[in-house]
Amino acid sequence: MTAEEKMSIDEELTYLRAMNERYRHAKNNTKGELFDEMQAVTGNQPKRLIRLVNGSLKHRPRSRERGETYGPDVDDALRVIDPSSDHICAERLLSNPDWMARHLDWHGALRATTKLLNQLLGISLCNVQRRLSRIRQ
Repeated sequence: MTAEEKMSIDEELTYLRAMNERYRHAKNNTKGELFDEMQAVTGNQPKRLIRLVNGSLKHRPRSRERGETYGPDVDDALRVIDPSSDHICAERLLSNPDWMARHLDWHGALRATTKLLNQLLGISLCNVQRRLSRIRQ
């Protein structure tokens, strides 16, 4: 199965629910053929397919969403750092955000706490790009 033909999770679960009834009532000699068909249609590995067929085929939403790692203080810091570094790209901005934050703290434009400096050191490029695009709008 190619990437363009890949089923979504909901389509896969709907198909497997329909096939599960046939699979449960099938004789042992035809279960292998049904299993091979399910594997060919869904493109799943055999072990994953066994787990799905033997388990619950209900789509369960996440029990809890992930919390935000970087709070509004990082956004505020980027709001100050971005124009002071002449709106450079996120890659170059990420080269030394802690130095820039300490420098701006020394000039009184930003309050650089230890927590903020650690978050600026650990933030990924994608997060910086996403936050800068939201700030620059």
